[in-house]
Amino acid sequence: KQWYQRRVRGHSQTHSSCFQNIYLAGKSITEKAVNRIVNGDTILIFKKSQLILHILLEAKAQNKEFKVVVVDSRPDLSGVSSCERLTAAGIPCSYVYINSSTYIMKKVTKVMLAADALLANGYVLGPVGTAMMGLIANTYNKPVIVCCETYKFCERVQTDSILYNELADPDSMLKTLNAEESPVAGWRESPNTRLVNLVYDTTPPALVSIVITEIAELPCSSAPVVLRRGAVKM
Repeated sequence: KQWYQRRVRGHSQTHSSCFQNIYLAGKSITEKAVNRIVNGDTILIFKKSQLILHILLEAKAQNKEFKVVVVDSRPDLSGVSSCERLTAAGIPCSYVYINSSTYIMKKVTKVMLAADALLANGYVLGPVGTAMMGLIANTYNKPVIVCCETYKFCERVQTDSILYNELADPDSMLKTLNAEESPVAGWRESPNTRLVNLVYDTTPPALVSIVITEIAELPCSSAPVVLRRGAVKM
């Protein structure tokens, strides 16, 4: 009986922690981020993020008039799903590949990106291509807003995407839109050829204007402060 009570208590605490760290955090971030969207905005997003989609849909629910540019990249092309959800909600969208970013960036007013992690040195870990979005936006003097829950803040320090990363299935890079065979389909037979399908990249804090968390709107340099605050609470 005591074992069962401890187990139930543990499940209850886990559920409460998930509710606070994920649902309530996302709700708070959404409220702050929606205030950053004004009528007439053209917002660029990269690939697919549930948090970013929720922010844009909430802004539409508040009758704000804006446009969205969805930038996508191979091999997963997850931005297609983002474009479908936004257009279904009545939000005007443009869909471009990542190689068209320099052209389309001239027409946007702000960039909203999601983060898979915010490292202790302020670097943003995101889907590969995120750093390119930040760099191009910085070149055209466009504000880059990163939305990130504090449970994603990490004590690891990293400045590049090579020292530590994840590799996805290399064969997914062989997919073509017209179903034709890829020119490198036989890469396994060549001893000097290797396909590297990186999952993440790191964006320097100098390219990020602000990070919106459930606590407050912070600069990337505040990551160590948030981590210390979490350690004290624990």
